[in-house]
Amino acid sequence: MSSKAVKPKNNSARRYTLSEEEAKLLLHFRETGTILPQFLLKSDINAAKIRNKAKELNMKYKEAVNELTNASQRIDLLCELKDVKPGEIKIAPKGGVESESVAVAVASDWHVEERVDAETVNHLNEFNPDIAKRRIRRFFQKIVFLTELSRGGTKIETLILALLGDLISGFIHEEGMESNYMAPLPAIRLLQGELIAGINFLKEYGGFERIYIPCSFGNHGRTTKKTRYGTAADNSYEQHMYFTLKNLYENDPVVEFKIDSSYLTYVTVFDKYVLRFHHGDSIRYAGGIGGITIPVNKAIAQWNKSRTAYLDVFGHYHQMLDGGKFISNGSIIGFNAYALGIKASYEEPKQAFFLVDKNRGKTAVHPIFVEIKNFLEGE
Repeated sequence: MSSKAVKPKNNSARRYTLSEEEAKLLLHFRETGTILPQFLLKSDINAAKIRNKAKELNMKYKEAVNELTNASQRIDLLCELKDVKPGEIKIAPKGGVESESVAVAVASDWHVEERVDAETVNHLNEFNPDIAKRRIRRFFQKIVFLTELSRGGTKIETLILALLGDLISGFIHEEGMESNYMAPLPAIRLLQGELIAGINFLKEYGGFERIYIPCSFGNHGRTTKKTRYGTAADNSYEQHMYFTLKNLYENDPVVEFKIDSSYLTYVTVFDKYVLRFHHGDSIRYAGGIGGITIPVNKAIAQWNKSRTAYLDVFGHYHQMLDGGKFISNGSIIGFNAYALGIKASYEEPKQAFFLVDKNRGKTAVHPIFVEIKNFLEGE
């Protein structure tokens, strides 16, 4: 047999050639039987990398198993919920003890005979006796509307209609003598006719068993140039009109007037809520941060030293505001040249309406908007 080496049939087979490092490692191992330290370090590093990679893969595997387990549990829960039928819950039409309330409508600052030309207030408002009558009648209509709306949740048998002064403008300013549409006495006659019509309307359509009318005189309806204190009631056109109306309804089983000579008038509701009515002009406010709130609260604190009231109700500032311990009323006349001159904020003509609940006190404060036309939009 020939001693020649047999060549591989596959020509693609190649002889493996050691690298310089591998040859060095092999030679050292043959001679000493040990591995060079640098190759051991490299080997350890590679082993550490392999262990870290294995740890990372193991963590990902566990996370995947947890996600699959949670998904499986959610699927099982949904499969169980599809067979669950909701229970039938019945709610009674009325719950608990039936509520009882007294409705309070506040009438002040009507200024029925005053003139407001649209040109003098950038067409934000306009006012004359005809507009006054339209707004007053809407005021009484909205009292009935809001009362009926409120009766959906509470029993209302009594209405307090608070007449709080400045229902006429009078002649306390010389400008008024020039611009008002009529003198104080004709204005009082116009006002009295509208009040009689309004009270009769409330009797007929309001469904009230009692209409209680506390009265306060304002600072505009006086016969004197300067404000009086001890004799203010005796020098008030409005106070005279109140007594005329009281005599007219003296034998009426529904309507009752309360007329005091004092600046403050107290009315107790449900034997526990003392309401204090007044015009508001004795609260001194000359502008400043916080608006009327600070002087009002100071005045209330002083009055409460003699007799504590649950709520103060007043007008004068032509600004409707629920101050928590007080209700400030808006006006029928609305924005005028005087308000523009003193930089007062614009406010639509409106009056205040609220409820006094037997168990909760003051609730459901509503504005009574008395003018449909929106002057701000120029309609």
